[in-house]
Amino acid sequence: PGVSFGRVKCLQPLPSDTGQVAPGQVYVLVIPRVHQPFGYLTPEDLEPKDADIDRLKQFLDQRRLITTRLFVNAPAYRWVAAQVQVRARIGMETAVSQQILARLYQFLNPLAGGANGMGWPFGRELFVSDVYQCLQGIPDVQFIRSVTLYVTSPGSGPQGEPEESVKLVEHGMIVSGKHEVIFV
Repeated sequence: PGVSFGRVKCLQPLPSDTGQVAPGQVYVLVIPRVHQPFGYLTPEDLEPKDADIDRLKQFLDQRRLITTRLFVNAPAYRWVAAQVQVRARIGMETAVSQQILARLYQFLNPLAGGANGMGWPFGRELFVSDVYQCLQGIPDVQFIRSVTLYVTSPGSGPQGEPEESVKLVEHGMIVSGKHEVIFV
């Protein structure tokens, strides 16, 4: 009670390089609740408050086995920016651009994204085909020429080398960078 988390995930540790699981470790990933989760999220929006983490740790600490080591953190965010080349019906470029950006910010979102709208799945890789599927059916789009994905820094647009897919670690999470719409 009293904490402001949008999503929480508990992870089982993977076997280490020696083939043994580190006994007694529990990893809890937390994403804070955001007032308007459907648009662009800033890095500050996704940083859990220290007081909320402390309160969750205290709550879980009272219920854990005495030998359990508890780790509560935000997921390893992976910021992704898409560059979409599209042809829109004449005169509809502004509306199409707004719709594409709205869909991308919602789809590549830790709280409201993914195929089911319940938040991007923890650890799930992102494929270019996922983005094409997300953009299907936008009114006044004649065709989508290409979608290019870039792993970027928080709050940035497309930069660096394009990626066919964005891999995540098990405790990773996809987050939208600044997307770019180019009309052809």
